[in-house]
Amino acid sequence: MFLPRSTFQLTFVCLTLFSSLLWISSYHVGSGSNSPTFLSGHRAPTPPPCSVHANVVVDEPAHDPIWDVQNRTLGFQKIFAISMPHRTDKRDYLALMGHISELDIEFIDGVNGSLIHPHAIPSNWYGDNGPGTYGCWRAHLDIYQRMLQEGIQSALVLEDDADWDILFKAQMTEFARGTRHITNATLPMHSPYGDDWDLLTIGHTGVDNNPGLDQTYWVTKNDPTVIAEKRRTWGRKPDLSAPTLGGDHTRVVHGARKLTGTASYAISLRGASRVLYDQAMLMNAQAIDTALSNMCRLGKWGPNFCIGAYPMIVGRYRAAGPRDKDSDRRAETNTEQGHSLPQSKAERFEPESEFTVFPVSLNIERLMRNELIIPANAPESDLVDKINLHDFVLPRGGPVFVRQNEYASKEKSPPATPGKRVGRSLGHSNS
Repeated sequence: MFLPRSTFQLTFVCLTLFSSLLWISSYHVGSGSNSPTFLSGHRAPTPPPCSVHANVVVDEPAHDPIWDVQNRTLGFQKIFAISMPHRTDKRDYLALMGHISELDIEFIDGVNGSLIHPHAIPSNWYGDNGPGTYGCWRAHLDIYQRMLQEGIQSALVLEDDADWDILFKAQMTEFARGTRHITNATLPMHSPYGDDWDLLTIGHTGVDNNPGLDQTYWVTKNDPTVIAEKRRTWGRKPDLSAPTLGGDHTRVVHGARKLTGTASYAISLRGASRVLYDQAMLMNAQAIDTALSNMCRLGKWGPNFCIGAYPMIVGRYRAAGPRDKDSDRRAETNTEQGHSLPQSKAERFEPESEFTVFPVSLNIERLMRNELIIPANAPESDLVDKINLHDFVLPRGGPVFVRQNEYASKEKSPPATPGKRVGRSLGHSNS
């Protein structure tokens, strides 16, 4: 439609004024919180609590997927948390911790083992059995099955007592550098952790390496998020007797030979298919942590099947109250009714976080208040008694190659598989 010149000018002026008003309105809405402008709803979103994903130097190229560790799934496609449907208390904890940590956590219903049809329980089951063990095993396999059905490339799996450090994203960035080094990953790659891994165990309660091999590690010295030796009360420990692996606050990323516990681990689509095959079609069905440990130990799928962090990155949260509420693998929680009242009189009067230094669980209120000074969980033994989130930077690790003869131990474990697995920068805190 043709418009006379004067009418066109009038239309242009009106559109310009309208656009200017929109811009001014959006600026005032967004500038107060330093947030991006969102016209939908005529207000900017509520700013998140004190950011917990900084505190690490990322200087890799912009196209490097290591930057994805800073996203809401730590660079995995999904984060799944296994929790019995009736444990709404534990789901509350995880929902809060996920929100504070800027993580998207999807709950997966735990399985009541007493309700599994007898035909669905493998007839060749090994070792510990009972409804709790069956149910736990089935819940993990349900995740693997879903990954295969939906093509989910990777997932971080949490059990519902998992707890993690305020510096989780910083820790996982450094862990990603380690997994890349061990698997010889080079750009381009899809996953920030490299594309040649099956299982990443970060929430175990003990893990072995293999000192019978010449192998490479990723070592971070003087890491304030590493718990002291006196707090490592579990039995299974790697041989870190080589001088280059030592240090009371050293974290090591390494090829894992055995593991105990599944509070948290990551699994790739390839790994999910291999574990499901091992547990559903071969004669190997057993408690899930034992099953994963055996697959790591036997080395059937190659040296990169299982990679671990020692000490663990993910710990455990223990709520105040009856201690027998901690676990749902007890027989009485796997009755046909699906639940029972706590039977023990043993009480925990204060909540606890095990195997962590700056746990999210015990600092939720501080983070909600945007406080920056975070106290250590065990200041008498942790490397520092507090950190200041304003200026703390996680130290950076580096590669270390260790030959068999460098370990102090006299007895060497037999190799699980042939072939090679191949600075002090302590951040400070202000008082």
